Amino acid sequence: MSPDPYPPDVVVRLPAADVPAPAVSPDRADAARATMAALAGSADVFETFFDQAQIGLGLADLSTRYVRVNATYAELVGRAPEDLVGVPFATLLLPEDRPVDDSRISLLLHGAEHSLQSEQRYVTDDGRVRWVLHGVTVVAGQDGRAGWFAVSAQDITERRRAEQDLRDLTAELSERAVRDPLTGLANRTLLEERLRAVLARDARSGDTTGVLFLDLDAFKAVNDTHGHLVGDAVLRAVAARLTTAVRPGDTVARLGGDEFVVLVEGATAEGVAALADRLRVAVSAPILLGDLDLHVGVSVGLALSQGGATEPATLLGRADRGMYDEKRSARRPD
Repeated sequence: MSPDPYPPDVVVRLPAADVPAPAVSPDRADAARATMAALAGSADVFETFFDQAQIGLGLADLSTRYVRVNATYAELVGRAPEDLVGVPFATLLLPEDRPVDDSRISLLLHGAEHSLQSEQRYVTDDGRVRWVLHGVTVVAGQDGRAGWFAVSAQDITERRRAEQDLRDLTAELSERAVRDPLTGLANRTLLEERLRAVLARDARSGDTTGVLFLDLDAFKAVNDTHGHLVGDAVLRAVAARLTTAVRPGDTVARLGGDEFVVLVEGATAEGVAALADRLRVAVSAPILLGDLDLHVGVSVGLALSQGGATEPATLLGRADRGMYDEKRSARRPD
């Protein structure tokens, strides 16, 4: 036998209005009160409201097991309404959401809260996940104590998907704003932001930051001889080699053209000099593109901060001048 859809100790009360009622004549007021009294005592009205509601509605006992759900609720989880009778409502949630829901129900049972609402994930019988606006309200019995749980669920899957798409797009646009589109390295904007932050930290800690300014040698000849597509491939190969050669916490940036910068935090003069040597070796190794065997070199200029006292532009300028000094002393082509 199916459970009684109308437990004897459930009292349905209409909520008080949030706004003042408009002034009405005594006759109209009497008629309205009579109509409300008739509707409140009508099982047919409750049946129609419950069964035809466009949001999921359910009634559960204090063990959280359903005694009744409407068709909209059952459709959310891909089951027939009668199959949900006796099922604890937490079992319909994604497993990782259940502990949170259990703690929420505990608040209701102990009277700390009367009604709770959250965004939860339901799992359908075929394994699909749906986001729902999940509400649980305590319904008092005739003795005034908690007697039942009224559960509501509204499908918000499409809204959540649209919100996630917007977050993904925002993150992508933000990333593009600080990344070089050709190599994926940090661009000048991100480099300068990180350099300012690091130098401000150095001013407090007394640490030293190193900057290496790199300009490729013989790149123009490769670009002019083989075209921009090959030139772009060479720049991407160089970017990958630089990233591999530095520490995970170091920042490699492309300023444009064939100019690169490496930001080294917690640096020492010896460590930065050793890194410069590694970068020269890494970049100078042959670059094989199809049947092409290409060779470029790199000129490197170094600069070190002094306890964060150096301005970002000053530090970059010193490293840039050091790079040109090396290029001129070796008479290397661009």
